[in-house]
Amino acid sequence: MSAAGRHSPLFDRPDTSDLRIVLIGKNGSENRRVGNTILGRAAFDSEAPYYLRQSSDRISGEVEEKIITVFNPHLLQPNFPQGMITDGVRECVSLSAPGPHVFVLVLQHSNFNENDRHRVEYVLNLFSYQAMKHTIVLTTDDEPRGSTFASKNNSILGLLKECGGGHLKFNTISTGWRFEMFRRTKEILKKECKEFLICDVYEDEGDGTSVDEDLSRSGGSVRGDKKEKKNSDLKENTKIGCDGGVTTTGKAKLNIVLCGNDSTLKNSVSKIFRGKTNEPQEEMSKACQKREGTIHGRQISVIELPALTRLSEEEVMREILHCLSLCDPGVHLFILVTPVTPLTNEERAEMAKVKEIFYSQEHFMVLFITDLTVDKSVSDFVESTESQSVVSLYGSWYFVMGLQDQKNTEKILKILDVINSMKTEPYSLQTYIRAPEQRVRHELEKKLRVRDNEIKEEKIKTLESVKLNLVVCGSKRELRSFISNLILNQSERRSELSSECVRRDVELHGRLISLVELPALFNTQLSEEEVMRQTHRCVSLCHPGVHVFIIIIPDAPLNNEDKAEIEEIQRIFSSRINKHIMILIKQNSEHQTEKLNEETQSVIQSFGGRHHFIDLNTQVSVLMEKLEKMVEENNGVCFSTETLVEAQMEKLLTF
Repeated sequence: MSAAGRHSPLFDRPDTSDLRIVLIGKNGSENRRVGNTILGRAAFDSEAPYYLRQSSDRISGEVEEKIITVFNPHLLQPNFPQGMITDGVRECVSLSAPGPHVFVLVLQHSNFNENDRHRVEYVLNLFSYQAMKHTIVLTTDDEPRGSTFASKNNSILGLLKECGGGHLKFNTISTGWRFEMFRRTKEILKKECKEFLICDVYEDEGDGTSVDEDLSRSGGSVRGDKKEKKNSDLKENTKIGCDGGVTTTGKAKLNIVLCGNDSTLKNSVSKIFRGKTNEPQEEMSKACQKREGTIHGRQISVIELPALTRLSEEEVMREILHCLSLCDPGVHLFILVTPVTPLTNEERAEMAKVKEIFYSQEHFMVLFITDLTVDKSVSDFVESTESQSVVSLYGSWYFVMGLQDQKNTEKILKILDVINSMKTEPYSLQTYIRAPEQRVRHELEKKLRVRDNEIKEEKIKTLESVKLNLVVCGSKRELRSFISNLILNQSERRSELSSECVRRDVELHGRLISLVELPALFNTQLSEEEVMRQTHRCVSLCHPGVHVFIIIIPDAPLNNEDKAEIEEIQRIFSSRINKHIMILIKQNSEHQTEKLNEETQSVIQSFGGRHHFIDLNTQVSVLMEKLEKMVEENNGVCFSTETLVEAQMEKLLTF
């Protein structure tokens, strides 16, 4: 599948009055919770049964003067076959025409691993190789308390490096994240110069059938009439009954190819699928073996493909062509048969060979086989990282079966029913011929994504390493000006602008410093509305946020004006500001002491205990080292506009 974006002549002012948002997550209840919060109402019902979760939920509503449409496809469900995922993507693309604006990954720190990450990347690539650029990560749970960098969820961190919209934290009490999501969506569209993302998922459809035609019957659960006519094997099969009459099975004959290194296991699986478990064991062969059978009235052809790594290149080509010629109109499912044991080098080589030759994730399933029955130890092995890495090579569909299990027939029927519900075209000779071209294209797209991510990482690292955002606060303008000029190594008078936030940028020692002076918030001529405007302006001038708030106070007992200003700062910004506060104490050169009066000491402790003495002879480099250490202790986290909005929303809710 490929994608193309539409370039808009108005991309610098993208129209986001009508937004189409696609939710992608493995936890259905969390997806619904996010969707309901975005729409501001209980729009999505409780979770549907497994057999009904094959189509996208689509609900629209008006939010903040925007028409918002939220799509909730079920694309990350465990054990979903490749074809059903592909069909789900097609349906979602059809419903979101002319194209989605943004994908929101609804993730949980406590339940997201590397296999989940691979599944997310695969699903997004089905929409478009550019889908990552239109993606925002939204986490709905908290990181583990006291987590260090080493213990953070590296799978989520890896996704964040690729996503164009960054990370947001879900909150049901404060919807500041929703406003930020809308803003970031607008920024993504502006950056990518697109009105929306176009997902061209039909180019491999040989007959040009549209999605609506393809999914017209039973809500997209079976193939359309056009495809049934095209493929004669999808017509109803008939057979002569014992009384000479004609009975209709109503189900097409299925072609299944067994791959893998172990010929004995493949033969055992073939007998189980055909209901011939009493047949004698066949000897290993270097040629394809086709056997037919019927299970519960369903006709199937099972082809055992020999181990390709044991053949010459000429023999491999011959057997591949032979295998495909035995399957008319094509292979409905390739099953990679692997034992529930650690992989040998031979098995790894065979898996790599099969993937390289056929290069399809839509037509493959991994079948784990144990000699006895499936117990907890077998299940644990299949869920291990090594086993799931095998599954990820071929998509996401896998099954576990024990050779002595009495319920194998039921399991096979489930597999056959799922195959029947898939709308993926059978893997034919034409598909095989196109495989090398598809592989080269996908590898090139992957390299381009990696390079784009590397460039993005380098840019982020450069910006983070050179920029420091500071805000200077305090009741006395002359003290604010003194510390600003001291840090920036400037001498500037700004009395005429003392009631307006002003940012000054300078480069010092290879680092960009952005400094904003916040006017006094208490006992001024500013109205409450103007005070709030200035605080928001102050933080917004420091994109992506404020690293350090500097409060400057005199080295003397605090007067009522100083106390009131400090209380006003904490009232507006809330206690969230505390870890970003550095208190500077202005001393006279002739009266220097590091002793603090009890009241000043109490104020310092209430803001985290960080303070520094300054005077005309202060070495700015020492102060900057303290500020940089403070930023490092906060892991580079800023006090952002989103943080300020959430703080004020929480304050309103307490009334």
